[in-house]
Amino acid sequence: MWHTRTGASAMAVELAGALLLATAVSDAFGFAGASFYLLVAGVPVTATAGLVCFARVVDAVNGGQIDPLGRLQALLSALLVGVVVVGAAIREPAIGADDVPPEATAALGFGFVLLVLQALIALVPLRRQRSQ
Repeated sequence: MWHTRTGASAMAVELAGALLLATAVSDAFGFAGASFYLLVAGVPVTATAGLVCFARVVDAVNGGQIDPLGRLQALLSALLVGVVVVGAAIREPAIGADDVPPEATAALGFGFVLLVLQALIALVPLRRQRSQ
């Protein structure tokens, strides 16, 4: 029987993606202050997404299964938290200037890459053992 990784982890990753997308739109309009606060709000959202992904890995291990893709997804979530924190830290000095630093844009782009990788991993089917 085949299952996919869905549910709470997908919702948490989608919320993180929505915040990153809102940050990109805010950057496009030149609102550095709003972008900073969106990323600050993204820290607990991405941390929650990472914890949900990590909880799925722990549940799989407790169920006697090894889920290497789930571990990779949890690692990508941890990296995403770091990228969001660094992105917010880079933007903080530019709040009053309404100028988005190029490093902040690069961090945002890397965050999108991490989210796309997580989404691709979520699409991979997960094979579960049948209970006898």
